[in-house]
Amino acid sequence: MRRARGYAPFATSPAQDALLDRVLEAARRAGPGDLAVLDLDGCLFDTRPRQVAVLRRIASREGWTWPARVEPEHILDWDLRATLRRAGAPEAWLEARYDALRRAWFDGFFADDAPLLDHPMPGAARLVRALARHLGLVYLSGRHEGNRAATLRALALAGFPGPEGGARLVLQPGRGTDYAAWKRQALDRIEGWGRPALFLDNEPDNVNLFRERYPEALVVFVETDHSARPVEPAAGIPWLRGFLRTGDVAG
Repeated sequence: MRRARGYAPFATSPAQDALLDRVLEAARRAGPGDLAVLDLDGCLFDTRPRQVAVLRRIASREGWTWPARVEPEHILDWDLRATLRRAGAPEAWLEARYDALRRAWFDGFFADDAPLLDHPMPGAARLVRALARHLGLVYLSGRHEGNRAATLRALALAGFPGPEGGARLVLQPGRGTDYAAWKRQALDRIEGWGRPALFLDNEPDNVNLFRERYPEALVVFVETDHSARPVEPAAGIPWLRGFLRTGDVAG
């Protein structure tokens, strides 16, 4: 099964240029009221800095060595155990401490102000500003409502269009929400604002849902990190490595 290779925020290629052109062309062809539905974590934002910071705080508080050794390149998916293994953590250490570490990581990652630790994906804000000239924007995220203020602040700091320009931010009501059921309810809500014509997301489950529900929309899988579930994007869904073009990093 083909799996995403992890983040490559500075990757460029002619194929990536062509797919970014296709995204922009889909926006230009959009009709009145059409929407772009955009994910945040692992899509428009690189969450690895947040994860590293959270793990280092846990390491400092608990006196644990291995979480402090995690670097961004160790984070290839949402499997925290695999991340620690890549950083060199022994199996015996993981077996003894993993459950406590996982709970602490979850609390830290979803802390209200944690989104301010993320880095915007290079080139993403430029693309979204271009989309906003033709499409309404909906940021659809698995973050919870407690993250709203920090998320809006992070979007503004990175140069993404915000509510003042009509963009909407849709978040889960709480941390314990049934994610799959909530995502479908969120789509019902979004349809009240317009017709979804473009989706960008880094979760295979999500892009497959979008393709099934909106076969006429352009659905793009952003190849960064995702859950460890054995699911891959459906055939025909294009894969986007990043948001930069070949001329952006010359020299």
